[in-house]
This record gives sequence, structure tokens and C-alpha cells, in this order.
Amino acid sequence: MTRDDYMLILGSNVYADPVYRLSYQPDRNNGDRTPLFTLENCDESLILSTEIRGENSELIAKIDKNEFIQINENFDAQGEIEKGNGLTLIRKEDGTVIFNARITEDQYIAVTGTFYVGNKKIHITDRTVEINDMPRKSINGVDMHDTIFVGTCDITITDNGVRV
Repeated sequence: MTRDDYMLILGSNVYADPVYRLSYQPDRNNGDRTPLFTLENCDESLILSTEIRGENSELIAKIDKNEFIQINENFDAQGEIEKGNGLTLIRKEDGTVIFNARITEDQYIAVTGTFYVGNKKIHITDRTVEINDMPRKSINGVDMHDTIFVGTCDITITDNGVRV
């Protein structure tokens, strides 16, 4: 079932917009951003595009329009973004979920996973956003949680927290 009002859960906050672009920017004064994922709610479906890299910057998987178009042989992919447990990338060796995008019972989009950008590990759960295992709770410099942001399609994770 496709809707035009899905909201994105990222950490403990909710973002309301038909398009979500999540990026990482190491220095808020530096204009260089690294895209983590793009999620769009189109007329016919929810569209996810991303590249997932490992600790050494190697490409683990590439998703284009909800399809895994490239995947490392040490990983396995399963599911669909709008069905059941969603679209999941799993490390074969130990069964660790590296990435998951799914629709929740409340019809929100929940994206969780571990992204590596250079020497930074960005870990997103349904309650936290962490950089190198340190929680980043602030949004635009203010400590916030369980808050809804409307009209924020560009979300940037920085070493100091999230910027919208």
C-alpha cells in the first residue's frame, strides 16, 4: 500500500516530507557532504537508493530504486521495502543486519544500519544516531528527542549532531 504521507524515523525523531536525503558532513563549515541514502515516496511506490560501504571504504552493496544492483559475496539481501520486515542486508558470516529499511506498524519509514564514511562509523538505530559509537542527540545545536520536523527533506549528520 503506497501513501503520500510516510514519515521517516531517524533515531528518536520523525521527519515529515515526501523526499528524504540523508548525508554526512564532517565539518559544518565544509560544504562537502557524503550521501548516505535517498528515499522518495512516489505515486506508485517508496523508492530507496543508497551505497553501503564497509570499514575500509569497500562497496558492500548498492541499491538503486529498491533493487540491489550490486552486492558483495559476503553479504545477503532479502525482502522488499514495503513488505514484512522490509529490505534487509545481512552479513553471511554472523547474521548481523547491516542495513534495514521498512514500513512500521504506524506506517512510518524506519531506516537502520551502519554506514562508513572515511574513518567514521555512523550507526543509526530506531532510537539513536551515533558517530564512532558516540550518541549525537542534538538537532541544529539543541538537544532534542521524540520531536517531529516538517518540510525537512535534506537531513545532514555532522560530528556535532544532526542539521535540518
